[in-house]
Amino acid sequence: MSTIQVDEETKRKLLEIAGRLQVELERNVTFNDAIKFLIDEFEGKKDFSALRPFFGILKKSPEEVRRILAELRAEEEKRLEKFTGQSSD
Repeated sequence: MSTIQVDEETKRKLLEIAGRLQVELERNVTFNDAIKFLIDEFEGKKDFSALRPFFGILKKSPEEVRRILAELRAEEEKRLEKFTGQSSD
């Protein structure tokens, strides 16, 4: 095994992809598994449409997307209030 250096944003995105793969595959997934998946996708061994769920592309109406985003923002505000003890208002 070897070590590679990535910035925090790349690490965060790779962790997100690994997490989504773990949910999809219903098994533990390592960074190595996620990188192999991305390499396979890049090399065309799989259909690129399989990546769509990993990048948040929604097939919803604009109104539905706005509703979902509003719900997510409200949940995030509640989490922030819980951690900071302060309201964002």
